[in-house]
Amino acid sequence: MSLRGRVVEGLHSAYGLANRLGLLENAVLGDLFVRTYFVYKRLSDPFATLARRQPDLLRGGHILDVGANIGYTASVFARGLAPGFRVFAFEPERQNFERLVRTMRRLGLADRVETVHAAVGATEGTVGLWRDVRHHAGHRITTDAFRADRGVAASDTVRLLSLDRFTRERGIASAVGFVKIDVEGYELPVCEGMADIVAANPGLVAAVEYSPAAMGQMGFRPESILDFFLTRGFVIHVLHEDGGLEVFDARRPERHLAGRLYVDLLCARQPLVP
Repeated sequence: MSLRGRVVEGLHSAYGLANRLGLLENAVLGDLFVRTYFVYKRLSDPFATLARRQPDLLRGGHILDVGANIGYTASVFARGLAPGFRVFAFEPERQNFERLVRTMRRLGLADRVETVHAAVGATEGTVGLWRDVRHHAGHRITTDAFRADRGVAASDTVRLLSLDRFTRERGIASAVGFVKIDVEGYELPVCEGMADIVAANPGLVAAVEYSPAAMGQMGFRPESILDFFLTRGFVIHVLHEDGGLEVFDARRPERHLAGRLYVDLLCARQPLVP
């Protein structure tokens, strides 16, 4: 295992222990955890660099952050927004959502970020959520395939909504500029539930975590998420950790993974690299 891998594994183990002991329920320790996590994300997450290099990508309309976790990406997006628009940050897990709300207030971003306590998918209603006690970003929607594969049951039942209906009700369906989707293998239903948004916003840019293993555990074909964007005229790019971009080869996706569990994809209706 690489040095970075050992560090990440150590952080996950420390989080799991602190979580099991209830230490993170303490407001001071919980806030310290959030601050530490944000430092880690600044070293490994591509979105802040992308926002600096290509700021116009975030300035085309409202931003939908699906799988907002405790608010790192929402904070990056909020600082890159064009005037008159907002970030809508969706997070289903209770503890993460509470930290998300507190973090937006602490950073002075609550006026630019609307937090939504819900999971996102293709339909409306409720859905089971399995909580990963070792990693706050590892919670999973419990599809039939996931329950069978992992031998687990749902920890909670949470609200489920679709982005198409949400944006219609807010009156912003034709004013969405950027969508980020990171939902541990449940990305396809999220996309299926935003087909109208995609059709109504020709300048839309979508960032999607592509993890074939996680998608397979959920019962979805990894190719389906690629087909969703390719058949709608999108060019798919790989978004590297350093913020760099390259065109994604959908015929040989494995070469972009190179032994990793996932890559971030950036989908736009025009090439973003020469």
